[in-house]
Amino acid sequence: MPRGERAGEGQVAVCSLSSRELVAPLSALPGVALAGTLMTANLGIEELLRTLARRPAIRGLIVCGRDSPRFLAGQSLLALFRDGVDPECRSIVGAAGYLPLLRSVPLHEVERLRARVEVVDARGECDPLVLGEIVQKLRARVCAAPPPASGGRAVSGGPAASQDGPYGPVPGFRRLRAGGRRVGLSQVLEGFVVISLDRRARRIVLRHYDNDLTPRHEMTGVRAESMLLGLLRAGVITDPAHAGYLGGELTKAETALRLGLSYVQDVPLRAPGRPGDAVLPVHEREETPAVTDESPGQPSMAEFLTAVVTGLGLEGTELDPDVPLGTQVSVESVRMIELAILLEEELGLDLPPDLDLRKCSPQELYGVLTA
Repeated sequence: MPRGERAGEGQVAVCSLSSRELVAPLSALPGVALAGTLMTANLGIEELLRTLARRPAIRGLIVCGRDSPRFLAGQSLLALFRDGVDPECRSIVGAAGYLPLLRSVPLHEVERLRARVEVVDARGECDPLVLGEIVQKLRARVCAAPPPASGGRAVSGGPAASQDGPYGPVPGFRRLRAGGRRVGLSQVLEGFVVISLDRRARRIVLRHYDNDLTPRHEMTGVRAESMLLGLLRAGVITDPAHAGYLGGELTKAETALRLGLSYVQDVPLRAPGRPGDAVLPVHEREETPAVTDESPGQPSMAEFLTAVVTGLGLEGTELDPDVPLGTQVSVESVRMIELAILLEEELGLDLPPDLDLRKCSPQELYGVLTA
């Protein structure tokens, strides 16, 4: 998990490849700006590059831990910083990993990172004490060296990079808007589904009933994916929207079962206690902006409207602050329950138990919040 970036030049990042257990001790080392794992030679490396690009103070990268013998993400990462990317096919030159392709990062940004970041090959090393010494040596070296103007930086002990020059634009993602509408579950399922947990047996329980409460199907399992695949294979679920709904609910149930959380169907998972009481890990707390006079605790009206839209599952919808919610949107009752939980637990509203949110306008609810 990334560590918050410290002020000053010459910070070091550490990539522990598939050794997850190294992330926490490496994050605590002096001079380490962030630490994390790397599993794949394509999307994983792309995400690592994007992270480095957002942190210009990082001038060194240590690659350590166990490299997957199948995916060879570490070997491919080192090859990238040593030899660059083929501009025609966008493959990492000299990489032996599985599908070492970089499709969605600008190649000129890759070259900037190769010029800025010195990489140390410490694959196989899993001792935090030894790695701490490597961190300090690399940090001292990059602090003493002036920032390179251009061109690739060599991996320590390896040949210099030779690729340079302008590259064409990167194909972009097509942006989609979240949200949509689905018809009532009973119209496509001929009944309804109830999901619960059998904690003694450590199983998820799914029961399908007719609208007159006649039992139809029952399934138990421990993994959301296998349960959803079973429903699809049996033809119980055919509508894509409700396959997505049940996939989300079953995943919530699996998460609650694994982590010992309370699970209620159609209600978001909550950590024990109020969400605001959760303590962030040290390496995340550094990136959390402090609350000051310029950033008051109460959300603005625009932020409040965004929260309401999110709670109703209507991302992208614009609400009129002065019109009752029930007049503006048509949503299922469970969405109103989710909105009530959001308003009470995350925004601090004290809602009367008999309040009908459908009859309230956003402006009225915001007035309660700011009163």
